[in-house]
Amino acid sequence: DPADNLCAAGHYGAYPGEMAQMVAVSLLSTKSVSRHFGGLIAVQDVDFDLPKGEIRALIGPNGAGKTTFVSMLCGRIPVSSGRITFQGKDVTQLPAHKRIQQGMAYTFQITSIFAELSVYENVALAVQPRLSNAINTLAQEVETALRRVGLQEHSHRTAGDMAYGHQRLLEIAMGLGQSPQLLILDEPTQGLSDAEVDDFITLIKEVAQTTTVLLIEHNINVVMALADRITVMNFGQIIAEGSPDEIRQNDAVQTAYLGG
Repeated sequence: DPADNLCAAGHYGAYPGEMAQMVAVSLLSTKSVSRHFGGLIAVQDVDFDLPKGEIRALIGPNGAGKTTFVSMLCGRIPVSSGRITFQGKDVTQLPAHKRIQQGMAYTFQITSIFAELSVYENVALAVQPRLSNAINTLAQEVETALRRVGLQEHSHRTAGDMAYGHQRLLEIAMGLGQSPQLLILDEPTQGLSDAEVDDFITLIKEVAQTTTVLLIEHNINVVMALADRITVMNFGQIIAEGSPDEIRQNDAVQTAYLGG
């Protein structure tokens, strides 16, 4: 469900000695993260590592545990056990708003747009916390975010009057307006036309030049077009991880998700 998938991110500090030259800097890491709801095991002992500068796709069938996992990453629900590391710090117990302040942006943070406000006002609310009171700077930041998602011509429209696909793009603009270290996108192409999906792919490739991206997406064509690596979950565990080609050829993934 788009409203339920969330996320968060960070990075490890430098590795000692020569390992710093050999190992990619990790932005987000989990160790043995689990979540139990009574007798139900939603996520079990997940180890996850996201290097800085990557586009990572998180995929899996409905009920695979993706929602619960990313909810723990961003601090919306607590872990039952395990550890989450962000920016070289253990943030397992940090509340969601503290993780946001440290450089996360995800579409659920907005939950939905503020329907009665203008497109401009929606993005301004997202941008403002990281700026001083400089109105000119705020205006420039909002305009830049809207231009990146192609909504600059809709700046003065009431957000709730726009088509659903445009509202999704507005959520992305609100995320970009926070200038995050990592941008988490939950089903971002839902409701977009084919042409808008193509524009979205172009946008994310541009965003990824400066921002790490975690993409929760059911459109497998979008996943294959964008992801550097893909993490596949099923029954609360990671069952595969690799390049798009490796995932496409993985028998377990074919069985669990791709219908092979």
